[in-house]
Amino acid sequence: MKIANFHGIKDIRIEEIESREPGPDEVKVKIKYCGICGSDVHEYLHGRFPISSFGHEACGEIVACGANVGSVALGDRVLAFGPGAYAEYFTTEASKVKKLDDSIGWKRAAVIEPLAGTAYAMKRGQVSADDTILITGAGPIGLSFLNSAKAIGVKNIYMTEISESRIKKALEMGATQVFNPVEARVSTQIKELTNGNGVDIAIEAVGNPASLKDCLSSTRYQGRVIVHGIFTERAPVHMLGFVSREINMIGTNSIDISQALEWASSGDIEPETIVSRIIPLDEIVENGFDLLTSPGNDEIKILVEP
Repeated sequence: MKIANFHGIKDIRIEEIESREPGPDEVKVKIKYCGICGSDVHEYLHGRFPISSFGHEACGEIVACGANVGSVALGDRVLAFGPGAYAEYFTTEASKVKKLDDSIGWKRAAVIEPLAGTAYAMKRGQVSADDTILITGAGPIGLSFLNSAKAIGVKNIYMTEISESRIKKALEMGATQVFNPVEARVSTQIKELTNGNGVDIAIEAVGNPASLKDCLSSTRYQGRVIVHGIFTERAPVHMLGFVSREINMIGTNSIDISQALEWASSGDIEPETIVSRIIPLDEIVENGFDLLTSPGNDEIKILVEP
């Protein structure tokens, strides 16, 4: 079978390997889609993380089960959690797949994992429908946060973004207003819209020191900042404002699959609208990773179809 293997910085190779049959407690999944995650892009540019998850946003159909597996069966449609799912087939423990409801299409299934990350972050950050929030960045994670906020019932959802096409997408998906941080001082705009108070909750979804600064400076007294972006550099923090306004800053790095599946099944949101391109496995480098890391790139979420 074909698989995309990570060999180092900007070195991903399509290789042929034997498809492994499942052990007693394992299942084998024929992959339908595997999404390119922001963490994979960071590894492509900067090298392996200590615990690499390269190729983990997958969905597909079970084609073989081990003797001890009873939670799923042949033909079941499942989410499959990698790493190693940029491949035609993926063999893993049965505990690492989650059965899908028939109402969830493949395209929607492929973006459940990033939605699950934002679902967890919203719960950990105690976001409620009455909160006013700011989300920095309208990439795949920022837009997944937008979907999560809509699912919770949040009415006032402000966002930042520099790409015109992503700004348009965020507004189409229901953002209240989107600011370009290059053209306007975000905290000033937010204060004007919140009677000088700031938002209840700001969400850093980029992994950029400038967007973290916008979050901290736009949050009200005793508000919360949720940091979900992946930072590869140290971020200076203006501690005077952080201390004087008694802001709570929360880091999040887990997922809530059950909540994401509930939202995806409800029909209240359409998380698959963040998908901007679907490519074959053979094009994962030039039309996947290279495209996502090119200057001026406007892609949002790219799915790989083995």
